[in-house]
Amino acid sequence: MVVGCRWMLAASLVLAPAIASSEPAIQNPLNTPAPTQNANSCMEGTIAGGLIGAGIGGVATRGRARWIGIPVGAVGGALLGCQIDGG
Repeated sequence: MVVGCRWMLAASLVLAPAIASSEPAIQNPLNTPAPTQNANSCMEGTIAGGLIGAGIGGVATRGRARWIGIPVGAVGGALLGCQIDGG
């Protein structure tokens, strides 16, 4: 009977660290992970779309209307180019 108790005591001492390390760690609710960064840049599409839109706005308008046609075309092209590029 004494031999069996020694084996049980030895087994509990050997297995206790393994059992303790297998428990899930308690997470701190105040320590939230940082939000992931959006690496999806639309800079190239914005520049290309702005240039193309300004060109279309300049070709589509005549005379004094070009002062509004070119900037509107540039802004519209930049927004469309950003959406097409994946932004």
